[in-house]
Amino acid sequence: ATSITLSATTLSFSSLGETSQLSATVKDQNGATMSGASVSWATSSASVATVSSTGLVTSVADGTATITATSGSASGTAAVTVEETPPVYVVLFTHIEDNTPPGRLDTAVNRTKYLTWRTDLITMAELAQRYGMTWVFQPDWKFLEAARTYENASVMSTTGGKNILRYLRAEFDVVIDPHSHENGGYNYTDVAYLLDQLGVGKSTVIGGHIWDPSLPQFSHWDRFRVPVAGKQYPSALWRGDILMGSGTPDHTNDPIVSGVWRPKDPWSYWEDSPSGNIAAVGSFKKDVDGISELVARYTSGQSAPTCMLTSAYHIKPAMIGSSSGLSALEQDVLLPLSSLRDSGKVEVTDFTTLVATWKSRFGGQACIYRQ
Repeated sequence: ATSITLSATTLSFSSLGETSQLSATVKDQNGATMSGASVSWATSSASVATVSSTGLVTSVADGTATITATSGSASGTAAVTVEETPPVYVVLFTHIEDNTPPGRLDTAVNRTKYLTWRTDLITMAELAQRYGMTWVFQPDWKFLEAARTYENASVMSTTGGKNILRYLRAEFDVVIDPHSHENGGYNYTDVAYLLDQLGVGKSTVIGGHIWDPSLPQFSHWDRFRVPVAGKQYPSALWRGDILMGSGTPDHTNDPIVSGVWRPKDPWSYWEDSPSGNIAAVGSFKKDVDGISELVARYTSGQSAPTCMLTSAYHIKPAMIGSSSGLSALEQDVLLPLSSLRDSGKVEVTDFTTLVATWKSRFGGQACIYRQ
């Protein structure tokens, strides 16, 4: 054999486990095809792509490799690139505001409303678990003080001797983060302290904030560069390092942004600072259509696979509190999301895991897609 030609000289894979069949044409010194010539196949990096004895190439991991076909003294090569298309990372979360449960603490009406919420939260957790979806629960101070007030042995007998927060986490893998409007004499540190007292602490997620420093409601997120003391519980110290929900008052003009970055400072919020110690997660359009739009950006090549795309969907308390709301959630959100997840296009996660994945899989590379 004097020459060997492969059916392709370059192969590109966008998913792991993908295959492509190569064939080799061997010719003699006269240019005639040698149909019975023996061909051996080899890869330069089996950790990236393997090749069988018949030339079937399989992607293994991101990277590059060279496939070599040899017949006698002749050889030919094909360059292989494996660059897996990542999923869009989606967080399903619920905020419980500082007016819930309604009424003054330690009153019959307040207790009744709390117990109703307790049942509703279990129903929501069961629904999320049925679909294999991570659900993030972010309560403000009043719900947590109510839990400390009403979670006695009688109430906890229905949840295996655990308070409702510990039960949600232990039985349904619900992820629990602080949420605070910093009203009523409580700040984020107080909420984190209450979560710790109830046995579900340790989260460093700042569950919602007003990002715009030109507004009087600006949340001064940059104070969390260092630990912050509580207001209601001044001996408590807490430092949040993950910002979610870069919002506006009443969510009337929330920015449409996807990705993860480290805001440089309040006035350069959309500029990444590689040395920053607080990460921000974009919520994008906060609906399933927006999530599908992000999926399409990967498919079309508009967003590089080295960039993490993110979205968040708020499961509103009103949805949890009614059977029609839960039915709509199931049909309009959970079913389409489970289809996207099962096809590898979406991963439903929580904010803490999302940022850890951003650091490990994407190397902490800031990518901000903003409309």
